[in-house]
Amino acid sequence: MGLSKGKILVVSRDPRLADTRKTILEAAGFSVVAAMDDSAVEEACSKDGIKLIMLGYSLSPADKRRVWAKSRLYCDVPVLELHQRGKPELIERNVFAHEALKADDFLDTVHKLLHELNSR
Repeated sequence: MGLSKGKILVVSRDPRLADTRKTILEAAGFSVVAAMDDSAVEEACSKDGIKLIMLGYSLSPADKRRVWAKSRLYCDVPVLELHQRGKPELIERNVFAHEALKADDFLDTVHKLLHELNSR
């Protein structure tokens, strides 16, 4: 069921956020692996057939850079980075992204990304 949609690696320092995202994604039929740090990302990427990495906003910028580097090295898949709504540093850099206000919006974004990847 989940593998046809793609396996997603959820990376977060906060286990509660990772569990919530995992629950939402699994309920939608995705296979999900959770990781709390960059070494867990390396392990998951090298053996789990990951199609998409989802970075949580609980990670520090340095942690995010390490996860990006490991993901490129070990599985080279797209990374969906989640942000808290209205973060000052994003507003300063003039970064605007689709805001997922509900679980359905969040899932739609994941479905669209994986659909685009599968059609390449």
